[in-house]
Amino acid sequence: MEKKCSIRLFLSGVSISAALCLCIGFFAGNHRTQKIYEERIVLLKQQNENLLTMQKEAEARAELAESMNLLEPCAYILLAEEGYVAVYYADEKTLYAVTDIRMDGLPEDLQAEISQGKSIRDEEQLYNFLENYTS
Repeated sequence: MEKKCSIRLFLSGVSISAALCLCIGFFAGNHRTQKIYEERIVLLKQQNENLLTMQKEAEARAELAESMNLLEPCAYILLAEEGYVAVYYADEKTLYAVTDIRMDGLPEDLQAEISQGKSIRDEEQLYNFLENYTS
């Protein structure tokens, strides 16, 4: 009987030890996983802050460009000359062509643009304008 009791005590001790080891392993693994998640969260927060900073910088550059009224490069300028539309190169000194488009035949907002010097980006845009407003 004493032998059976010792075996039971021994098996109980082994079972309790195994359960204790499993619990310790589970909590240690959980702790390690939690640390990894915390590190990832910190990294994601840093990346988010970096992205926000880059976005703010881009917005600031866009505002600066807008405030400086940076225009896209143009090849031609339309100006009013003796009641007609004249086409100059971008230097506004070299005449490209004088058109037969009368200023008074254009819409008022377009007349105002041309009076101040309407920028034309390239030859295609120039030909589209001339095609639309020549009779």
